[in-house]
Amino acid sequence: MLTQKLNDIINVLNQLIEMTTQDIENIKAANHEKVFANTAKKEELAVKFSNLKSEIDNILVSRNKPIEEIFSKEEEILFDEFRNKLSEFHTLHKKFSKLALSVANFYNALMKEIKQESPKIDYKDSQLPKSFLKLKA
Repeated sequence: MLTQKLNDIINVLNQLIEMTTQDIENIKAANHEKVFANTAKKEELAVKFSNLKSEIDNILVSRNKPIEEIFSKEEEILFDEFRNKLSEFHTLHKKFSKLALSVANFYNALMKEIKQESPKIDYKDSQLPKSFLKLKA
């Protein structure tokens, strides 16, 4: 049972790593629609990850053994892989967050310049009214 849960959580982390890597590349290429499109799926995966982690915690607590005896050899290998994937995701997510924050700050500054006021941006996919943009030839 624990082996299956560890495999499931590693699979979720692999999906999150893949999506976050794609999101980083999409931010760099200014494909922000693709980043926004991944948000719902990433939220689903985060909930799934949280549920699996709780299930793993419950399994480990229910074993009621000394720490040295909790894992079988196979479970120990999978748990190490889980920790490595979690660390990899953490590093990637920090990189993604820094890029997303940089883009948001740039966008806020640009909007402030265009509107010449404080931006009230809620980071949703909204359109800028055409009245703010004027073309002089």
